[in-house]
Amino acid sequence: MVSRQIANLSQDDLSYLEKLLGREFASINERKQQFKTKNGWCPEEANTKKLLRLMNAVSSQKRLTNIPKW
Repeated sequence: MVSRQIANLSQDDLSYLEKLLGREFASINERKQQFKTKNGWCPEEANTKKLLRLMNAVSSQKRLTNIPKW
């Protein structure tokens, strides 16, 4: 299952994935800001919402793996 594959990722893997998603998110926001400055309006982009959901999922998985198992 996919959830098992995500659960098998180490903290380093999750941190790297979070860093990559953060870079992409910043890049998209920078392009949106440049477009808005140049054109006076900004198109709605679904990619930013997807990236936010992915970043939240990775962050939640990192917190979940830090919880000690009993």
